[in-house]
Amino acid sequence: MKLLLITTISSLLLVGCKTIGSTQIAVLGQRVQSNLDLNGRQHDHTSLDDFNLSLLPYKSKLTIERLTRRKLTGRHRSAFKNIHQRSREFAIIEILELLPVKDRAHFLRIYDSGSDKNTISRLLASEFKHVGPRRKATALIREARATPIEGERLIISDFDNTLKPTRDPMVSGDVYPGTVKLLQALDQKYQGDVHIVTARPVLGRGPLKSTKIIYNSVSTGNLAGAFGYLVGLYNPIEERKVENIRKLLNRNPDAKVILIGDDGEADASVYLRIIREYPDRVEAALIHKVLGKQLPEAFSSSPKVIIYENFAEAASQLHAKGIITSFQVEKIAQEF
Repeated sequence: MKLLLITTISSLLLVGCKTIGSTQIAVLGQRVQSNLDLNGRQHDHTSLDDFNLSLLPYKSKLTIERLTRRKLTGRHRSAFKNIHQRSREFAIIEILELLPVKDRAHFLRIYDSGSDKNTISRLLASEFKHVGPRRKATALIREARATPIEGERLIISDFDNTLKPTRDPMVSGDVYPGTVKLLQALDQKYQGDVHIVTARPVLGRGPLKSTKIIYNSVSTGNLAGAFGYLVGLYNPIEERKVENIRKLLNRNPDAKVILIGDDGEADASVYLRIIREYPDRVEAALIHKVLGKQLPEAFSSSPKVIIYENFAEAASQLHAKGIITSFQVEKIAQEF
């Protein structure tokens, strides 16, 4: 029995790092396997023909986040915890190694760009307990950091009545027609730069998953803001949203930004403040006309503002500003 246990542990140390999560990502012609697609289901890619290369960095982020959420319970002995830790470390290294250097650089950008606590520095500190793997991961990250890449824009959007018709009596369903295609058009070459900023105190994965939107991070409101909204005080929501947007812009200092909201709460006032604070970074601020509320005159008259009734109209105006192509406009119009 003792010999069997030793043999088992040795085998796990040798191959465990290659089997945790069965995670492999395609690089230029290699076979692709991933146990996580964008909706969390198992999926097996056998060629690059059915795999969107613009999603490689983003899917790598999702896979690593899933790996780091797996924790052993207290009943496991320390020896097995050590095996599990090493397996996870080598699984993360494998993901980094399989990404071409440029894609790895965009992976680092996407991983660090969100509003949540996840950063590459925190990943290294929390997940790499052994010297060898930590040195290897650090070298891969340093190589990618030194690789010049073009910045990509952020898309910062409200959720209710902007992407999801929550209180809109004219539309039903999980998202407004054209939502996903418009966000994909704005998200440029590498997908994963959509950030949700909502007044909701909580926004779970369920409502987001049903929309099929590829999003990076979620910033929420708080109970004080929700109460203030209910009693007619808009400042709590406005201040919280401005704070959350500033955080995203500060974490992505070189990125341009598209703002998307609606006329139901404080989005116009929030976006007017952001336009004034970051005039060279805001490409456009979109407001969805849902409730027909009066918008601030200073906001409505700004040349950066697009006020729209549906995403086909929004796409047309974005094209007029040179932000998306006519082909992308046609793809969005097909939803109507």
